[in-house]
Amino acid sequence: MDLKGLDAEEIVKKFDKLRPNTDYLSKAVLQYNVETHEIFTNKTKYPDKLVETEEGTTSQPINRIGFAFQQLIVDKIVAFGFGKPVTYIPTNDSFSLVQDVLKQNKIISLTRDAAREVYGTTKVAEVWYLTPEADRLRVKLLQPTEGDVFYPVFENGDMTAFVREITLKDENDKEVEYREIYTAEEKIVLKKESQWIEESRERNLIGKIPVVYGSQKRTEWDIVQVLIERMEELASGHAETNDYHADPKVKAKGELTGFARKGQKGAIFQMEKDSELDYLTWDNNTESQKLEFDNLKEFVYKLTQTPDISFEKLKSMGAISGVAAQYYFMDIHLKVEMKREIWDDYLARRINVIKAFLANVLSTKDAKKLEELEVDIVYNPYMINDMKEKITYLMDATGGQAIMSVETAMRNLGIDDPVEEMQRIRDENQYSTETENSQTFGV
Repeated sequence: MDLKGLDAEEIVKKFDKLRPNTDYLSKAVLQYNVETHEIFTNKTKYPDKLVETEEGTTSQPINRIGFAFQQLIVDKIVAFGFGKPVTYIPTNDSFSLVQDVLKQNKIISLTRDAAREVYGTTKVAEVWYLTPEADRLRVKLLQPTEGDVFYPVFENGDMTAFVREITLKDENDKEVEYREIYTAEEKIVLKKESQWIEESRERNLIGKIPVVYGSQKRTEWDIVQVLIERMEELASGHAETNDYHADPKVKAKGELTGFARKGQKGAIFQMEKDSELDYLTWDNNTESQKLEFDNLKEFVYKLTQTPDISFEKLKSMGAISGVAAQYYFMDIHLKVEMKREIWDDYLARRINVIKAFLANVLSTKDAKKLEELEVDIVYNPYMINDMKEKITYLMDATGGQAIMSVETAMRNLGIDDPVEEMQRIRDENQYSTETENSQTFGV
């Protein structure tokens, strides 16, 4: 996108027209954080109760119970999709340069954070930049949950500009608005004073927008939001009912001639002949409420393809085999596979941005190899491994033959130096044999 010849005011007006509506995103952030659920914040929909007292009618807070299902749903898909890092398969050794940048920027955690933002707010962006010394590549993750405001501009499916809106405080503690605008040709920083002014404009050294952007249309829980709200309403109402019936209430028939003073224990009630005194009992027929709550909970898991791996659920399933575990987690694995529509492009874009910085600025001598570099990405969805079942299966396939050496088996156990460990075992066995022999022959 060519912005040459436009002043600051014209640039701001141009992009303000392209600014997307953020109502859904704002609502998503509120739903994602349990403390801002409507059960706590919407006093019109869920009003406090009015209580009659000697002083008159007063407002009394009701029980408000929220459930963080939104976070649970998001965390599960993040854990299954990126709990185990993706594997990169490069076509040449220049990938080592890319890999160094990935490690320096803690890319495993960054990817999980990015996924959490997409699933929980519908979008995320990475802005890659050079340090002031221009000797290292760094990344800033833009997160709606942290209040970051940003949006891309697309033309014919290609990103032609990226806008970031920032509010900072100056030395007088006054808020000042800024706009960062990235194009393939330049980076422009605008500042709001009495009017918008251009604070800086610099050439883009890599020839492409240094931004990785990912998004989806709806949050992961969008389809079950109404179910979650109903569960919160049920739980809050049930808590109110429990409170109401918590203190025992007495029903008297006939005439009471004397009764306990307030706070007195072991009290005796005095009554006329043929009088009766009973506690009011609560016939707590809550089975239908429990059934509704359990059904809602089950639908929340099913409709979001989220496995219920609570202790109670796993205990009820007993000891399951590796194959059974694969079937149990198949739904969320299918979901992870579908999410590749987002992450294939996202992760490829990240690699290409890093390649561009390396080839044009940080490692120009490797420019040709970097240009030729292609990287395939393999996802590794989380799965419980039944090692015993797997080994038995492989040994059956080989007719009972050994399927790995002792050294390989030790490496699979996490032993750093299997050769040294095997030597220790031989030394210990030799020592045991010599000790046995000495005891046998009385030496």
